Parts: sequence; structure tokens; C-alpha cells
Amino acid sequence: MLTYLASVHRRNPQAEVSGLELQRELGLSAQTVRDMLAQLAEQGLVEFDPLLSNVWVRITEKGLAVAEALGLGLEDQDALR
Repeated sequence: MLTYLASVHRRNPQAEVSGLELQRELGLSAQTVRDMLAQLAEQGLVEFDPLLSNVWVRITEKGLAVAEALGLGLEDQDALR
């Protein structure tokens, strides 16, 4: 998920990703997306509002640093799937 968010940010630093987009693109259930986002948010890697019915997510600077350190989101988009 962090890989996907880093790739989106690379294309458009102002972009926010919907929970539905994460479900579709990553093949995950709504609950899995929410659980993963909660874990990433707890670590300060993403920002999202878990109370909204349609979740919107943005990677944080810390999340970008982690993704870059791991080499995530820096390859072409085919690596996301």
C-alpha cells in the first residue's frame, strides 16, 4: 500500500487516494484497507480520517522517506501490481 501511495505522490504531490481506489488497485477488502491504513497512520506514514465513510489518504513526508529508503514507489508503475 505504501508503494502505491508513493507512486501516486510521485505523479502528483497534492493527490489524495480514496479507500475505494486502494481496494480496486490492490485487490483488498474495505476492512483490510482500513486496518492497514490505521497501522500506517499510527506510524505516521499516512494521513487519513477513519471516521469518513469514503476514506481519503495522503502519504506523509515520513511515509515518503520510508518508501524511498526501501526503494518503494520509485520504479515504474507495473511494479505496483
